[in-house]
Amino acid sequence: MDIYVHTLSSMLVLTCIILLVAYLRRSGMFSPDHGTLFASLITQLTLPALIFYALSHAALEWKYLLVTGLMMAGEMLLFMLAWGVSSVMGLSAPKTGSFILAAVFGSSTLLGYALVAELFGKNAEAMAEASLVSELGVGLPLFTLGAMIAMHYGGKKASGSGGAGALAFFRSPIFIAIAAGSAWSVAGLPVTGMAVLPLFDAVQIVAKANTLLVTLLVGVSLGFDRLREIAGIAAAVLVLKLVASPLLIALPAHYVALEAWQLQVLVIESAMPSAMLSVAFAKRYGCDVALASKLVFATLLGSMVTVTVMMRLLG
Repeated sequence: MDIYVHTLSSMLVLTCIILLVAYLRRSGMFSPDHGTLFASLITQLTLPALIFYALSHAALEWKYLLVTGLMMAGEMLLFMLAWGVSSVMGLSAPKTGSFILAAVFGSSTLLGYALVAELFGKNAEAMAEASLVSELGVGLPLFTLGAMIAMHYGGKKASGSGGAGALAFFRSPIFIAIAAGSAWSVAGLPVTGMAVLPLFDAVQIVAKANTLLVTLLVGVSLGFDRLREIAGIAAAVLVLKLVASPLLIALPAHYVALEAWQLQVLVIESAMPSAMLSVAFAKRYGCDVALASKLVFATLLGSMVTVTVMMRLLG
């Protein structure tokens, strides 16, 4: 299947599921109150399982650290840009948290890795690099910095200080999963065999529920009211996430000794729409979940055009 067709079809599937859940909410099958349950299940159960499984199976190759570093550096620049734009716009704290989450962090594992697999499925090195970029270059900052941003700007911090919010993160299941999965991989502990196979089978079953729960959360949180009021916010996020992000990450990569496929992997991962997990963090930690869901949905729709353009322009 052509990579551009696969890109469009993957995003259309997610869009249709989200719209279906939004319709079922309007018909009474779901209610916005279900979002609290979905967010708790994601941050306390399915996301930690996904993180632990992915990191414990990851081959942490040193040769891929340059590409991972480029991704992280671009995200830090994007974070500073998003923070500056939110300050200029005078957004409230809950809106600022949702704005930064949507503008900075992309859907690398849910969409990016799947697209890389479609394009480079026979290239083992490309798949290894994509895995490391997804889990460490994008996923790790999202699971750590993203959670801290949501705690800081949300209304559900452990106490009034940002330091207490950060400490709360280091006690969370997400951080425990990051530490445990990384330690498992670095120590070279087995992931197959009679002793550990039942454990990883159980973890994988829980992890596979993450995508469904995230789409359910976005769907029950998504509303189409007051769209004019957030038009400026949505436009800023679209520019930052879908245009500035691939430019900040892929353009400097042209001046580094990278293979053509390495550059293409970077472009794909950096051009993805906003991470749907940002809605889970917004809901869990008290940011503006309604705004977060609208911004994620807007970038999902916008990326159907921009991903193809960026891949042709920068790849």
